[in-house]
Parts: sequence; C-alpha cells; structure tokens
Amino acid sequence: MNISLPPVFDAVYLDTVDSVSAELQRRAAQDAEEGTLIWAGEQTDAKGQHGPWASPFGGLYCAVLLRPDFPPASWPEIGPVALLALGTAVAELLPPMTGLDFAWPNDVLVNGHKVGGISLHKASADALIITAQLNVVPPVEAWEYASLVADGAAETNPGEALERYARYLLDNLQRWNDEGIASIYRSLRARGLAGIERDGSLAPTHDFTPLSDFFAEVIQ
Repeated sequence: MNISLPPVFDAVYLDTVDSVSAELQRRAAQDAEEGTLIWAGEQTDAKGQHGPWASPFGGLYCAVLLRPDFPPASWPEIGPVALLALGTAVAELLPPMTGLDFAWPNDVLVNGHKVGGISLHKASADALIITAQLNVVPPVEAWEYASLVADGAAETNPGEALERYARYLLDNLQRWNDEGIASIYRSLRARGLAGIERDGSLAPTHDFTPLSDFFAEVIQ
C-alpha cells in the first residue's frame, strides 16, 4: 500500500489481523518504537465501545504507539485529541453540507449515525496505543452505522483517510502539548460538539462523562 505519512510514523500494513490494537500491543511488548503505526485491510476480532466492530475490507483500521513523557493521569486527554483528528479528516472527505457531528468523547457521526471512533489502550507503564476505526464503505449489509461512501457521498479510500488522520493526529498532539486541552475543545466546539464554552471549558450544565472514567484503563 503506497501512502504518504509524516516521517515520525513507521507504518506497517497487514492484509488481515485479529485487531490492530492487539497486534500493536504485541509489538510494544517487543520494544516497538514510538510512532509505530499498524493498519490493516481487515480485522477478524475487533472491538468497539459496545462490542464487536465489523471490520471487512474497505474500512480504515489503524493503531499508533506513543511512549509519552508525561504522567498517565494526562493520557485520557489524548482521546479528544485523536477524536478531533479523525473528525477533521472525515470533514475534509465529505461533500459540503454533509452532517458531521461528534458523540462525546470518542465517536464521529455522519447524518446522526456513528461512522467511526477512537479508543485508547495502555500497552505498558510507559506506552499508549491510540486506535481509530472508520467505516469508509458500508461494513456489512444492514449495518446500523454510517459509512463515508454510502451515507456521506464521499469518494475516498482507507489510504487517503489514513493520510489525513495521521497528519491531523500529529498536528493536534503538538497543539495539545503546547496549548493544553482547552485548545482542542475549542476546535471540537467549532466542528459541532455541543456543551463546550467559547473559552474551551466544558459547560457544567452538560452531561459529560469524565475522561478519566471513560478511558480509565489507561491510568490504572
């Protein structure tokens, strides 16, 4: 697969894998370097927030390894960072006026239905895995979720989606490091996520699940 990614990423493509996160977990245990990126044409045993994630050929399934130099207590904030990156990539691929939205704190929606999402996994005491899954084409017949091609009228492919996502992930990680999480929240607000104030704070009247609860695994 010929794609162009920022040089900080060391991309490995696999036709089929049980899950990209599980594969990267195994490689992290063998001292894979930060920036290792696994992406696959098909996953046979992938999981989403509510159970199995249908992952046939035609979707984007990728996982990136970080070895952060900051305390794990801050790791959950990388969830919205990655969500903004995936959502920005999706927005660029969709035709104008297509309904793009977010569901706090890890889902991207098209026309009200989930099209993709991110998850965080702790690989070790000093290693974090960011996983992104995106329905580029419809994953299965009668699948309840959206896809970029069928529901968003996009003309794209997984490689193009990955190129955009990886670029924005890198940019947003740097911005988060330089400016803090409020900067990320302001951009999510600008792209339609409700419940965020103009200054980038979370509105106290909005029912947000705390990041530390949702991504509890990575700080344990």
